[in-house]
Amino acid sequence: MNFIFAKLFEEYRRKNDSPRYSITLYISVVYFFLSFAILLPIKTLIDKKVFNDQIEYEKSSIMIVVFGLLALILLFVYRIYIKNERIFRLVERYKGMKINKVLLFFIIVLTPVILLLLAGTITVYLNGGKILGNEINGLLE
Repeated sequence: MNFIFAKLFEEYRRKNDSPRYSITLYISVVYFFLSFAILLPIKTLIDKKVFNDQIEYEKSSIMIVVFGLLALILLFVYRIYIKNERIFRLVERYKGMKINKVLLFFIIVLTPVILLLLAGTITVYLNGGKILGNEINGLLE
């Protein structure tokens, strides 16, 4: 992924499109959706096995946790990639490597979408539900 981040940063710099903030937002979105792909199935597993599906959540508390997680990821990505100038080291590291722009943008668009769909699919397979009209019995039932 660092290669993709470096090449995207180069594209942002070429277009004078505020590359520091744009790359920070993209990396944060990728890590945010990756955390959903990891944490959502873990939450489902804990709800089913530990609490026997008896715990109730308020929507406001879930939203606070989600926005808090997003803020933490945004802060850490900014500190690691921009403030510590890791993105510039990555650009130098991958300077000699090339990637087709169409392929780069295809990967850039599909990565967050695939991570988000993966989180939902894993959760449905654990918890049970419907995917594309097919009823799935959960593994944890």
